[in-house]
Amino acid sequence: MMELSKFPLDSQVCTMEIASFSKTMKELNLSWKSDAPIKMYKNMRMPQFEMEEIVPTTCQESFQIGNYSCLVAEFHMRRAIGFHLVQSYLPTTLIVVISWVSFWMDVDSVPGRTTLGVTTLLTVSSKSSGIQAGLPQVSYVKAIDVWMELVQQHLHLQAFVFSALLEFTLVNYLWRRRPMGETRASTGSNGNCIRSSHSQKFPCGTPSPNESKTVVASLANSPGLTPVGGADAAGEQGSMSQVMRAFKQTNKIRARQIDEYCRGIFPLFFGLFNIFYWCYYLL
Repeated sequence: MMELSKFPLDSQVCTMEIASFSKTMKELNLSWKSDAPIKMYKNMRMPQFEMEEIVPTTCQESFQIGNYSCLVAEFHMRRAIGFHLVQSYLPTTLIVVISWVSFWMDVDSVPGRTTLGVTTLLTVSSKSSGIQAGLPQVSYVKAIDVWMELVQQHLHLQAFVFSALLEFTLVNYLWRRRPMGETRASTGSNGNCIRSSHSQKFPCGTPSPNESKTVVASLANSPGLTPVGGADAAGEQGSMSQVMRAFKQTNKIRARQIDEYCRGIFPLFFGLFNIFYWCYYLL
């Protein structure tokens, strides 16, 4: 029986016992030679393990008719990790790193960032399924299970990849969000295109009060258009325009800042996870 909780970073101890079949210790006592009791062929290799050492020990087996002498050879082996590094750890690490490229793309690159995130997420899921299919079936969690789960779920944030998609959604929302009271275009009942800003209406093609104070004064003499509040309203609207522009600009700056922060936070968290993972399973 092998303990596979640290698979594929595990070490195993396999034993071979030699004992007397019928003679008790009163008749036969087994012992190892003092000089090189166990020898192995120089060219003998195992595909999955590397031999670390062989420890010869003795033991006793007790039965109803007496005690029996026995010899035990303990083979201490460490699993060769090269195959799993190439097939499991390195590809998934590169996929996670590729997902970080979206943080360096412009927030307006919606198709590129979405395609990159979805592709990397599906690739990690497919890779995980292929790896799990070739693993021994045991009832407990293995080291490779922890790695694949945390790579997919980003410490149960569905992968560093999926986290990048969530971050992009937030960034894109902040980038495109319109502040309250922003001027929009609409069509009046007489078929003429008008623009509304709070309670006032202005013809399309002319600047709104949010764009210029002088436009309000000129519109006061136009038929069918009556600005409310005169110069005071123009000053108020001008102040509101500055506030809304500043608010929108703040959203854009905040969206870019989130990307900039994630450029460092995601690699930092992934690096800390790697340090903890490798130290825990190798030491």
